[in-house]
Amino acid sequence: MALTESTKGSVLDLVPGRRGHYAFESGYHGDLWLDLDALFARPGILRPHAAALADLVRPAHPDVVCGPLLGGAYAAQLVAESLDAAFAWSTPPSYTVTGDVSGRRIAIVDDAINAGSAVSATADTLAAAGGTVVAVAAFLALGDAPARLAGVPVDHLATVPSHLWPPPTCPLCAVGSPLDEPPS
Repeated sequence: MALTESTKGSVLDLVPGRRGHYAFESGYHGDLWLDLDALFARPGILRPHAAALADLVRPAHPDVVCGPLLGGAYAAQLVAESLDAAFAWSTPPSYTVTGDVSGRRIAIVDDAINAGSAVSATADTLAAAGGTVVAVAAFLALGDAPARLAGVPVDHLATVPSHLWPPPTCPLCAVGSPLDEPPS
């Protein structure tokens, strides 16, 4: 299904999704899988959305835009280009940061924020490296994504309804629903 419940021409039009029962890298279970890789298949189409995201973080005057690999780094690079800012990225599982961030003002950009674990881990690494997070933004916020991460408000272009649960409280597990394989 294409997630076009929002306005026509939205970033949602670029993201296919599927409802089901999924386990995420964060350890949580959820009822929506998004093919976020599809966002980056045609950068020219995504560029206006990246510019809109850049406009959301511009007031914070970041020197660097950093994103967690993979999708967050692609998004961050497009936003950095739009802001004429430096670009950095973090690499899981330890979220080691590549790029000069010491003493710099940093916007963390991700493709989508669900639990916020990749952004939080990236923020911790940036702080340990001497950077200051001044903005957090994503193309998409899923369900009840955190309104604040790294001590700053989270900006986003669109919200997608979804649910997220720790496995012990997952209602889909409680009724015996098997985990679905993410679509390829």
